[in-house]
Amino acid sequence: MSLELTKATSPSNSAFRVVCGKMAVNGNQNHHHEAIFGKLKSGDVSLEINGMANQMHRDDIFFISPNNKYKLSGDADSSVSAVTLNFANPSAVTQDFIPQSIIRALVNGNCSNFAVIRPEENGYDTINSCMGIVTKAETDKQDFFQLQVYSKMYEMFYELFTNGYIKIIDAETKSKKYRALMRVTNYVDGHYSDGVSLEEVANATGISRYYVSHLFKELMGTTFVGYVNELRLNRAAMLLVTTDSPIIEIASLSGFNNLSNFNRAFKLHFGKTPSAYRKA
Repeated sequence: MSLELTKATSPSNSAFRVVCGKMAVNGNQNHHHEAIFGKLKSGDVSLEINGMANQMHRDDIFFISPNNKYKLSGDADSSVSAVTLNFANPSAVTQDFIPQSIIRALVNGNCSNFAVIRPEENGYDTINSCMGIVTKAETDKQDFFQLQVYSKMYEMFYELFTNGYIKIIDAETKSKKYRALMRVTNYVDGHYSDGVSLEEVANATGISRYYVSHLFKELMGTTFVGYVNELRLNRAAMLLVTTDSPIIEIASLSGFNNLSNFNRAFKLHFGKTPSAYRKA
């Protein structure tokens, strides 16, 4: 499957492997061969990948490795620009862009599948500048524009890997890490409403606090706290629409011991207060 972009610089099936345009923010599930550099131009967007939702804000840049399932959801004002690289023929990409070992890791899933680069973080300015230059070059298509595109794509991937946003994981190491992550998430999933802490998870699973945090960041693109809050807020949202329980009780059942903190976190995540969410 090929990614469909609006106002694309080339048709999706074009011989050009780099295509720029705007991504549809419609909540539909996507799955395709392209790697994506996306930038949120306006609005607020939730990017769900492998079951985890990531809240994106204006000017945030994200990267999605090829062959991953994801959804982009947002309001009518949301706009996401994208620079994509088609991996349908990895050997062809290798000739022009990046080494075979990196291509193999990206295509086979032996690396981080997702990253968010915020404006204040390392490498953001370079990636942001490169995206703008690539988009202009692909749009104008002046003489020798491919040279400029290729050089900037190199820079973008360089920033991703050297700043640790994307890491290659060999199959054996990846398997061990996912088994460790499963132990952690199984415990958290059963205790998140009880005020579970990183220290408690580390003691219960025999995995160090540092490594627990590392697993969430590397394999799930979030933090331990972010994962726990996601579970709590989703439980609260379910209780709001399926029960008549008071909001203060729902907050407690979901693991929040402070109503104002719950209301603030809920509105930040879902874009509306708990009472407005229940009425909708």
